[in-house]
Amino acid sequence: MPNDDFDPVLRRKLTRRPPPTPIEVVDTGPAAALVRAFARSLSANTALVAEDAVLHRKSASLAELLDTIEPDAFVITLVDGAQVGLALLDQTGFSTLIEAMTVGRLSSRASDPRRATATDATLLAGIIDTSLGELGAADPATRWRSARPVPDHRLLGILLDDGDFDLIAVTAQLVAGDVSRPARLMLALPRDPASPEVDLPAAKTAQQGWSNALEASVLAAPASLRAELGRVTLPLAEVLQLGVGSSLVLPLSNLEEVQLVALDGTPQGMGRLGQSRGMRAIRLTQIPGAVRPDPVMQDAAPRAVEAWSAAVDLEQTREGEMG
Repeated sequence: MPNDDFDPVLRRKLTRRPPPTPIEVVDTGPAAALVRAFARSLSANTALVAEDAVLHRKSASLAELLDTIEPDAFVITLVDGAQVGLALLDQTGFSTLIEAMTVGRLSSRASDPRRATATDATLLAGIIDTSLGELGAADPATRWRSARPVPDHRLLGILLDDGDFDLIAVTAQLVAGDVSRPARLMLALPRDPASPEVDLPAAKTAQQGWSNALEASVLAAPASLRAELGRVTLPLAEVLQLGVGSSLVLPLSNLEEVQLVALDGTPQGMGRLGQSRGMRAIRLTQIPGAVRPDPVMQDAAPRAVEAWSAAVDLEQTREGEMG
């Protein structure tokens, strides 16, 4: 009979698994091989396996860097001569690594958040330094080494020089036996002024093309409009009595204009009823935000009255000439 206390690590090794997907992401900046280096460091120092690892990269100012640091994250300074950088581990990754390095396995329940001790900082510094050493001699980030942990994040603004930083992060699932937990390791290295920008023109062109495609897709979406000749307000009792043959009295002022309204009730324009090619149509006379032209003023006197007044004036003129 199989032993219930069988080592889960040995059980995992004996279980047939599908071939792993490549975890290294091609990149041209510093710490390009951080995914592979972090995985090798875990294999050398713990019984953990990094799965579904992905490399993330961006540039940030000092203020943006400080805003991205979580309050409970483990932070340790990195030094390369006179330059100072940072290495960060989120709280879940911190507790997972410490538990694996001290107990040798992972429990089904994650430990509660806590502050790092001096022993914790020493253990994690070994993981980080091993990862940096695995980057290769050609990588400039391999020269960085761990220095001192930062228990109070308010000191980061004093420890770091103002400027731009390269943020290189690895997100992965740390697996031991049947337990899997997410982790995030991030390096914040001062940007070399002579180094090229991460945002390449090709990436900007691709992003612009995606934005144009999104705009074209949104503008091609159907939009429904309804034409309203007028609105009336009635008591509920009269509304319930409406039926076939009922009539509604609309204000005379609304009979000359039709309002175009979107589905959400927002007015989209004003128009007049008409025909186009034998079909009913609406001619737009005003759009939202446009200034309405002043109405053309007409004399209110009827033409018949005008003709009668002209005839009286002509008759009086003739009588004056004959007299």
